[in-house]
Amino acid sequence: MTGKLSDFAGLLVAPAALAALLRVSSRRGFLGTHVATGAVFSAIKLAPEAARAVEALMALTPLPWRITVDPTDLVALPALLVSYRVLGAAARRPEPARPEPARRPIAERLALMAGSLACAATSRAPGPCDGPDACMPPAAAGPQELASLVIGNTTEAERLIRVRRLRASVRVDCGVLLADPTSALSRDLFANAETWLIQPGRALPLGNAGCDAYLIDADGLPLTLLAWSAAQFPEQLVSTSTESPQPERMIALQRAGARLELAEHPAVFDAPPVEPPPPGDACSPSTAGSRLDWTLPGMVKAVVASVTSSPDGCHAIRLEDGSAAYLCAPAEALPVKAGDLVSLRTVTITGGIYPELRKGEQPFARGVAIESEAYAVVALQGNVLARPWMLDRGANAGDFSVGLSPIEGCDAFHDACGSLVAPLEVSLLGDGVAGVVSLRAGERAELEEGAGTLHLVRAEDLPVRDAECFTAPVDQPRLLESVFVAAAAAP
Repeated sequence: MTGKLSDFAGLLVAPAALAALLRVSSRRGFLGTHVATGAVFSAIKLAPEAARAVEALMALTPLPWRITVDPTDLVALPALLVSYRVLGAAARRPEPARPEPARRPIAERLALMAGSLACAATSRAPGPCDGPDACMPPAAAGPQELASLVIGNTTEAERLIRVRRLRASVRVDCGVLLADPTSALSRDLFANAETWLIQPGRALPLGNAGCDAYLIDADGLPLTLLAWSAAQFPEQLVSTSTESPQPERMIALQRAGARLELAEHPAVFDAPPVEPPPPGDACSPSTAGSRLDWTLPGMVKAVVASVTSSPDGCHAIRLEDGSAAYLCAPAEALPVKAGDLVSLRTVTITGGIYPELRKGEQPFARGVAIESEAYAVVALQGNVLARPWMLDRGANAGDFSVGLSPIEGCDAFHDACGSLVAPLEVSLLGDGVAGVVSLRAGERAELEEGAGTLHLVRAEDLPVRDAECFTAPVDQPRLLESVFVAAAAAP
């Protein structure tokens, strides 16, 4: 109660006190003191390192502070608006005349100091001693921080700990991650290390508001993985003293002979290997044209001047009007040649019903369409496959059904970005398909009655992925890349 009240009082008085100390005289400067106060207050209530820095600064004064990191204290921020409206109006009123205007009275300075101290949170004074044990001091709960887990230094010396957290751009399927964290994660997914010095008997707090992982190491401590979910260990005030630990929340940093180790705990796992195992031959896509990509000059219709292909499966389509289009796709899925009159446009899918979508998943894909009198091609990247009706000439074409399943005997692997890739097998049936046709990346299926050919470039789940290195239209846990080549138009 006293902590919350002092937060409201402090935010009401502190900006005006800061303005008085800095002798701010403009409305903009008065607004600046409020912004600065709000920024510092938010930092010390959200970031333990900011709170510790302010504590260290105040420890140099006769009035040391102990700051409790508690995001719920941000409920007091509206007091800044009250301060700006009420005290700002008072500050703009003319100051009364004084005999010595250049010098502030001592009483005013003492009032400023007293008002600031009155905003500090205090505890109720103890009552009288009514029994033999009434005056015994209560057991100290010890220092606390808002955290999910803490790493407690149970050794006799201070320890420099290096902590690497999953990068902010990493997305994880918590079920896949926690089923086998060592295999699900790659070291490439972790951010640069932060270094913390933990004194003997103290603990380092670690937060997790969702599903997260850390790599921990130190001199004498091999790289160790921590992974858990907020459902297992929700954030709360946790003791950061090894003398009064919460056993389920504290991971002990302890001696193991001449080395260090983290004690056994449900969140402690072996670190991912330095070099993740490569995918099996049956699981990896072909090298050339194994990833869709494109650059178009816009929606154009022109004659093709030349087509130049590179070893990596990318093709430069130069047009006689001087523009050029670039498409990375399997060579057999690109029938374009010099002299063809083609129209080029982009394709975007944002609605519809597709059997390959999982429950609750919205369709989103983008691609490029190339059409001429002799052929029509649509290349699509997203969470749905290319279809004949996505082309101008296929508006009335039927649709086929799609089933997706993991490839038997093909374990998930990590790609160059560190994302976890689980290849899928695509099953086609329905209109234009004879029976059931199964496809894997790099394979193709001829539809019945010469309707065209579906080339499957990629089909994979990405339960752990780096969104910054993700090339699909949006951050999606499933990626399908395909090219549909339609038959020649009817004469």
